[in-house]
Amino acid sequence: MKARHRGFTLIELLVVIAIIAVLIALLLPAVQAAREAARRIQCVNNVKQLGIAIHNYHDVNGGLPPGRIWAAGVNNCGYNFFQCQDTSWFVLMLPQFEQGNLANAFNFSLGSGGPLAPLPLGFFANSTVAATKIAVFQCPSDRINNFQITTKYVGGALSGPIATKGNYVASWGNTQWDQTNITVNGQSVNYLKSAFGHDGKISFASVTDGLSNTVFIAEILQGDLNDIRGVIWQSVPGGSHFGSRLPPNKPKDTYGSPLQGDQLNQSFFCVSEPPYLPCFGPVGDRAAFAGSRSHHPGGVNALYGDGSVKFVKDSINPIVWISLNSINGGEVLSADSY
Repeated sequence: MKARHRGFTLIELLVVIAIIAVLIALLLPAVQAAREAARRIQCVNNVKQLGIAIHNYHDVNGGLPPGRIWAAGVNNCGYNFFQCQDTSWFVLMLPQFEQGNLANAFNFSLGSGGPLAPLPLGFFANSTVAATKIAVFQCPSDRINNFQITTKYVGGALSGPIATKGNYVASWGNTQWDQTNITVNGQSVNYLKSAFGHDGKISFASVTDGLSNTVFIAEILQGDLNDIRGVIWQSVPGGSHFGSRLPPNKPKDTYGSPLQGDQLNQSFFCVSEPPYLPCFGPVGDRAAFAGSRSHHPGGVNALYGDGSVKFVKDSINPIVWISLNSINGGEVLSADSY
């Protein structure tokens, strides 16, 4: 007698497919979690490299780089293509990132933005340098994006150059871009000095709160093509620095501003992408600020002054976050508060 070859029935086949689907559904979150863990480790390594670079810069120059470079003879202006250079702290540290060639190619007399004559000369003169992607500033958990000014701004006169972006920016303090005392909803808020900003004379000795208790750098997310957030070449909120009045990954202002999200000086440079990247503009360049954000579940990586990297949770008390970003506020913080 011939042997009969029995195949799978339709029901058996459906059961096998269902079992495979269940297994995939169970494994997929684990695979995604493992991938994110690997990305986060790479991100931490990047931040540690920045910490080493900052300490090397301090050893060579006797202090931290200023948050921005002022144009010669100009110490009272805004940003985004005004009289000032708009050059950020990041550009000064290019040699410490093993980017000496870029530093040599950068025209520091013109800077990243200004001066106007009638167009911002530095924006064009340094466009080749600004178009270079710096690997150590890229967090693999975020998208890699560029910046190009929309043609809706000043008739497209500045829409040619393309600038690269990054994910690690300097702490700028608790008020706004100009780092002055402010009033929000009738409440007076004093500026608490941060490690970076307009003062170019800050050293480790200035950090009386302790280097291990002070945030120097934290993460931000790269915005849309026409969104200036992530442009580390220029001294702009959300570009080269963040403000601590917005807690990590939160849109609500600690001081009660009615607007939810980053507040930028130009609506042209703001592409709101809630819930991760909400923004509003214009608010006036001096009053602008932006918060720290990441795609890591539950918080952001932050570099402290002693070179350590810690994961700051989204649930951190907003006042504690503000205190961690001041260098000489005299706050008493418990180790279990962040």
